[in-house]
Amino acid sequence: MYRCEDFANVPRSRRRSALDLKLPLWSPFERTGHHCVWSGASAMVWFWDEARVGAGTEAGTRRGRRPRVLPETVFLAKKPDGVHLQTCQEGFDLQYWRSDVLVDAFWFPSRPDERELRWFMDRQEEATGTSSLKMVSEAPEAEIAPEPWSSPITAREWFETNERMLVGACLLLLSLVVVWQEARVWKIHLLDGRVASDLARVQGEIGPLLDARNELARLRRTNRALSNILAEPSQARLMGLVDRAIPSAAARFWEWHYRQRELKVVVGDPAPDPITYVRSLEAEPLFDHVRAEPAPGEDRIEITLRVRTWER
Repeated sequence: MYRCEDFANVPRSRRRSALDLKLPLWSPFERTGHHCVWSGASAMVWFWDEARVGAGTEAGTRRGRRPRVLPETVFLAKKPDGVHLQTCQEGFDLQYWRSDVLVDAFWFPSRPDERELRWFMDRQEEATGTSSLKMVSEAPEAEIAPEPWSSPITAREWFETNERMLVGACLLLLSLVVVWQEARVWKIHLLDGRVASDLARVQGEIGPLLDARNELARLRRTNRALSNILAEPSQARLMGLVDRAIPSAAARFWEWHYRQRELKVVVGDPAPDPITYVRSLEAEPLFDHVRAEPAPGEDRIEITLRVRTWER
């Protein structure tokens, strides 16, 4: 998935932290991997399901080095202003560039048709206030460059790359802390007069850590609950997909019933064609088991379908 966000109203020193706070709100995944390229105050962010992508990097991790994961786009040449259709190694990437910034991008597993192209351009016109956008170019599959045009490696990526070395250093440091703590305990036993004051001081140090740990556990439970909510499809989004897939411009919604991924819609259409409705809705990747049959009332058709697992 891709998103471009403007952080011009955030101080430069806090933009990366602001991005880290925004990313869980954008991502529907429980574990999110991401790559960000900054262009001034604009953050061009690709993010993905780390649980699925990370499974393919286990071999490199076992060899002692965690491989970096980067999107294909950063290895291809930047485009001039306008809408471009980029042929990828798998599928097609519809991109909208402005001033060397990738404002929006949407990946299709197969070549997008005219309806999908028009939908993407309408989205850009609505978001930017422009009008009459046209396709500037259709780039064939390009040769992958040896180096990405991404920004320098971040501190977080550096930490992930050197994870094994850092773990060893932390274990060594922890061992030194444990040894020091043991010596300190023996000293406390020898100095009976200071046992009570030292114990009170240690309890004062541990108390905030326990409180912080409890707060962290609470936040993790909250994030997990929010992830479960975001995994369910938005009915507003579903209504937009159904409306886009309905083949007749004169059709109108009469009824809408959605429960546990089962959707039933009654549509009014002066000339309903159930076969055309089924084919149009089945072309939408999110819909399955589509059925269409006449509904009570004049010029009405009842559509039932199953919503597949929500992926973003």
